[in-house]
Amino acid sequence: MELQGVIEKIDETSKDYSMPGRVRNTLKRVSEELKMEDQDFAVRITTAVYEIDEVINDINIPMHAKTALWDIISDLEAIKEG
Repeated sequence: MELQGVIEKIDETSKDYSMPGRVRNTLKRVSEELKMEDQDFAVRITTAVYEIDEVINDINIPMHAKTALWDIISDLEAIKEG
């Protein structure tokens, strides 16, 4: 998967109202940061993974949200390594 596909997945997930507000807000911010081409590609990916991982560690986040976030992190890491 390429970066644009992951950004689209992030945007779709950020519009899912079954996700807590904190998750949606983080995903919107991550999406915007990933689109900023003036920053180094690897830095954008690493920052996105870090920010999403921070939300996953919140014990109040429901399991379906964590699963969606893990999926996004997996895609981002695959891009970074590829």
